[in-house]
Amino acid sequence: MRRLSLAIAAFFSLCGAAVAAQAATPASPSPASRTMTVVAGQATTIPLGGSAREIVVGDPQIADVSVVNDRTLVILGKRVGMTSVFAFDAQGRALTGGQVLVTDVAADAVTVQRGTAASAYACDGRCTALTAAEPASAGAPGQP
Repeated sequence: MRRLSLAIAAFFSLCGAAVAAQAATPASPSPASRTMTVVAGQATTIPLGGSAREIVVGDPQIADVSVVNDRTLVILGKRVGMTSVFAFDAQGRALTGGQVLVTDVAADAVTVQRGTAASAYACDGRCTALTAAEPASAGAPGQP
């Protein structure tokens, strides 16, 4: 009888450990967890895994979406900020989506600080100046 009790206790302990391990395993990322960066004034394409029927843009003043065909979207960064974009199929399932971060400088840009002057460069083998050297402000906006 004692062996049976120990076996049952061991069985339930293993079941509890298996459930806890399964709960701790992260699920595959949902479409909403994706973040994409686009430079203002530039565009990028998004391939879809199915035919899109509905496109939703959180704030169309930050980013705009054009449909190239039912499986390809183009996201245009309009102004600096963050918004969300989602594409749904005919059954209402999310094909893609997530946060769109629109920046004013490309991800491969470098800022060089020389004293109080800062210059931005886009670098891809060679560097091209994006902005001329500008003096950095001494304080926060509205303060000397």
